[in-house]
Formats: sequence, structure tokens, C-alpha cells
Amino acid sequence: MPFPKSSRDTRSKILGMKTYTDETLPNCNRCFVLSGMHYKTKERGWYAFCKKTGELEKIGPYESFHKALKTLTLVQGCDSCDFNKSDDKTSYLSLLNERIQEEIQETIGEEHVLQFVMGPLECFVKYRNYLDVIFKDCFGVRLFNSLPDDCMAIVSSIKPCENDEDFSLKIQAFAGIFDRMNTDEMRRLVKDKKKQEMQGSINLLEQIMKENIANYPKAVIFNLRNLMSLRSKMYPAHATSSEILMVLRNLGIDKYPLDDWEKGWRKIFTLCANSLVQLVEALQSIP
Repeated sequence: MPFPKSSRDTRSKILGMKTYTDETLPNCNRCFVLSGMHYKTKERGWYAFCKKTGELEKIGPYESFHKALKTLTLVQGCDSCDFNKSDDKTSYLSLLNERIQEEIQETIGEEHVLQFVMGPLECFVKYRNYLDVIFKDCFGVRLFNSLPDDCMAIVSSIKPCENDEDFSLKIQAFAGIFDRMNTDEMRRLVKDKKKQEMQGSINLLEQIMKENIANYPKAVIFNLRNLMSLRSKMYPAHATSSEILMVLRNLGIDKYPLDDWEKGWRKIFTLCANSLVQLVEALQSIP
């Protein structure tokens, strides 16, 4: 992707990478977008970097300048700088989202983006946020620990799924979002005396639902548990085994390899997005 007209080359380097600022956003001259190869991981791409905190490895690489710039707007970085404390941050994020959508459309085609973004993806993003708000209202803590890489997982879900490698990477990224549940706080909410023995975010969520909702939606837990299981039975997490067939059948897919990877991926994503809707409705039933 070309540099946007608003970018400004500082003509200096950090960790061997070129550094840029952007006129779109206020900057304290400590926050930068970096371009180049990471000095440790050797991954090439765009990085969001705060000079004061030195954070780099957790926030990159990204596929474009604007995605890295959005991360700088979302994360705290240098708490004292105008870059992070601007009252107009919401308007900046709206602008950056437009730029990112333009980049995606140029890369994978507008028709595909519209088909997916206006359907299950929009549902997932909305209800993940609703779930966080309602869970905190019910129990006093947020359900998810949101990380900058969450947006990368969501962007990855938009791209076409053309083969088994695409399918595997999407499942890994999508399941990772559910791994980011606030398990420490969730464990404190559990009343069962054996709560310290409970492993995994989905098991803790199931126990909380059991203890607080008489007729909690068991199918939701079943779907999410199968998503996590599918991830663990696929390369690169583990060598793909015959057990993957049973998990796929639980998710409504009859065989492996899939005849249509895109259709299979959308089916799983839609199933999990609908599960979030049911979770929200269940939590709303708590007096």
C-alpha cells in the first residue's frame, strides 16, 4: 500500500525501521508508525510504536499504515501525549476506519467485503460489545480483555477463505478472541468450591451461566467449545487428526477437506456470532 499524503517521514530510524508521523492525528513526537523488518521476529510490516514506553512487539506487524495508525489511537502508549488524549479521538477513528475499508476493498474486492461485513461480521462485532456491557452490568466485570490484535482477527475474518491454510488461520484467529476472556475475574464469580480446578474460559463461562440462569442456552456453550476444540485439532496448533471430523460435524460440516472453504468458514463464524446473540439475551433475563 502507498503512503497516505498525510504521512510525514521523520527521516530517522527506531530499531532499524523508518519512522513516520501523520498529520491526521495530533502527535507528541513520541508516537510513531514504523515501517520495515522487526529486529527480533524478522517480520516485515507496519508497527505502532510509543517511544516513551518502548512498546513494539505487542502491536504489530500490521498490513498497512492506517491499521498501525489506528492502533496508536486505541492504545494508551504515552499517557501524557495529545495523541492519546484528544477529545476528537472518535472522529479520528471514524476517518481511519474509512481508510482501512478502502484498503480492504482495493485488496480483496468491494463485493466480498459488503457481503460479509453487512452480515455475520457486523452481528459479531455488535454483540461482542453488547455482551461486554451487559456482563459488567450483571457481575461488575468485563467479560473480555480487549487487545489491539483483536482488530486484526476481525480483519482476517473478512478476507476470502480459499483453501485449508486460510481456513486454519481464520479459526486460530477467531478462537483467540474467546481465549481473551477475563478468566481471573470470571473465576472469582464462580460459587462452586472446585472452581480452581476449572480450566479454560468456556468452562468458566458455562459455570457462571449455570449458577445464575435457570435455563441457560446450552447450545451456545456447545458451539463455542467446538470452536476451541477445532482450533486445537488443526495445524498449526497441532497436527491435523481424524478427530477433526467429529468436531466439524458438531458444527454442521459433513466432511474434511471441505468442498467450499469459504462456505464452511462463514457457517462457523455465523454460528458463533449467533451464539453471542443468545448469550446477550440470556444475560438480559437475569433479574
